[in-house]
Amino acid sequence: MIGIHKHSGITLIELLVAMMVLLIGLMLASPNFSIIGSSTRLQTQSSGIQSALTFARSEAIRMNGNILFCHSQDGLVCSTPPAAGWVGWLVRAAGTTIGAETGPVLRAHQFNDSRVKITSSSALASAQHVLRFNSQGLIRQFGNNTPLSDSIRICIADTSLNPNLYLVHFNSGGRLRQEM
Repeated sequence: MIGIHKHSGITLIELLVAMMVLLIGLMLASPNFSIIGSSTRLQTQSSGIQSALTFARSEAIRMNGNILFCHSQDGLVCSTPPAAGWVGWLVRAAGTTIGAETGPVLRAHQFNDSRVKITSSSALASAQHVLRFNSQGLIRQFGNNTPLSDSIRICIADTSLNPNLYLVHFNSGGRLRQEM
């Protein structure tokens, strides 16, 4: 008696059809992957800035002195950001003038993603892009003891991303929050 052997597996045609369906699905989903990536970039930068502000506040309280959070071109001293937005920030003990900070740099970060734009809102820009945390953890302007409340804006100039703007709000009492 001759046995019939049933072969299991897939044919070449079935494999090609499955690969085409998968390829079409990936092509349709790829714009959504870029949106997810952009949203993650915004959230990462926003969380990093909020974390740096929290660190600056805690260091001001711990060291019982003035600590600055500011824009920095080189990660060493405070500076005015270019028109294109912030290129980095630093946390450091305050000096007598902006650009003459003292002591070691406590934290610094340079932005390496040119798609993300970070800017100061109006009150922070008027305060020379510098937040000064005093020994009580309160946020004041650098040259005087005027309370400072405003936000830092993080965005991607891509209109397909919704939302494409994150704000890190701070108030003069030292309270911080993120908003999309």
